Amino acid sequence: MPQENSFEIIHLFDLLAMDDGDSLFKLFADSFYSLNTDVEQFLKEKAIQSTKLNTSSTYLIVSTDKYIDLLGYFTLATKMLTVKQNILSKREEKIISNFGYYDDASNSFILPAILIAQISRNFNVTSSSINGSDLIDITLKQVKEILNLTSGKVVFLESEPDMKVIDFYFKHGFHLLDNAILSNKNKELVQLYRVI
Repeated sequence: MPQENSFEIIHLFDLLAMDDGDSLFKLFADSFYSLNTDVEQFLKEKAIQSTKLNTSSTYLIVSTDKYIDLLGYFTLATKMLTVKQNILSKREEKIISNFGYYDDASNSFILPAILIAQISRNFNVTSSSINGSDLIDITLKQVKEILNLTSGKVVFLESEPDMKVIDFYFKHGFHLLDNAILSNKNKELVQLYRVI
């Protein structure tokens, strides 16, 4: 993980409240390149609106070694999650039952959870960037702090069904859900969850 003093996490809400915050955000966003065009497009075209509408919270991971270097970013939101009972361990079931309710019709728990709505490191060749493991560790640390301030124990994300990406999340403690979902653009997505 990068040294604690070599980066800072800036909440987009706080950045926009600063004088010239919009301009500074534009400099960060213009320098950002992701391998996933939807993730890049969200940052450049939708992050400000989502922040102002309070539908999600975007966090920028910015180098303190350079003047302007966006290493990566992630966006979090609170959503309802459906988890089938048969995929949970007894320990997970006990934890989840404290935060949601059991739906007999679907044999599932329905609970509020933190959604990692967007996450990417900066693939721009001019960026110092951050590696994927550091990025997910920073994101999960932020999720844990939010859950400690509120309530809950579950984080989840949605991913294209790419085994390399899914394996990456498996290595970081996520488990696959059997929920079939489609993105806004009718792309097939899989959901993965983790009990924090």
